[in-house]
Amino acid sequence: MENVRHIHYKFRFTFTEQDKQFNYEPEIPRWKNISRNLTNKLIQTYNITKMTGGIETINRAGDKTWCHLHLHFTATEARDTIARLIKRYLSDTYDQCVVGVKSFSLKPDIARHEEEFFRYPLKQSLDKKLCHGFTDETIQIYHQVAQSSYLKCQEINQKKIDKADTADTLFERLKLKLEHTNIVAKGALLIEATKFYVEENKPINRNIIQGYVDTYMLQKQLITYEQYWNQ
Repeated sequence: MENVRHIHYKFRFTFTEQDKQFNYEPEIPRWKNISRNLTNKLIQTYNITKMTGGIETINRAGDKTWCHLHLHFTATEARDTIARLIKRYLSDTYDQCVVGVKSFSLKPDIARHEEEFFRYPLKQSLDKKLCHGFTDETIQIYHQVAQSSYLKCQEINQKKIDKADTADTLFERLKLKLEHTNIVAKGALLIEATKFYVEENKPINRNIIQGYVDTYMLQKQLITYEQYWNQ
């Protein structure tokens, strides 16, 4: 058995009964039960040495998203064999939709960093009944490390989103200011835009200001696209 190759698999499944407003809290206990039963089914059926799993409801930006299950595990069986059993089990036993990659994804993984591979499903929640082949202490450590790393990543992503939102809002405020001036000449618009940046306590950046003014003039049809490229 030592010579048998163990394949690392990543499984992601999005539960079926969800609406666009993400009003699915009453369903979560049932989905947890489905996840636990599926985990037991896989462990009882295949030569699975290690597994971690977790249910997620939050995306990378920290916003609520489709509730889904992650299972990372090692097995000796082929991908299609495992996929057929999971699909049949979920669809026949629980009437879950298993069609389409958005609902169902099972694929082998190189898992260059095995600890990171097994920590990933534990970044939001910890359910030891979805784990196999690890001590409780190891699982707890994996969860703590994964959660800490995830929160840092979430913070970085949120800052990127906030920065983009701020840029959009800044441009919208600049457009309102320029509209109120009734100025149509580019040189005068550039001066007004520069004043706006100073008033907003923003660092002056020629390229950004020129880009904003050019965009404003094109949107307001103060210049044509041909005139813009012939400047």
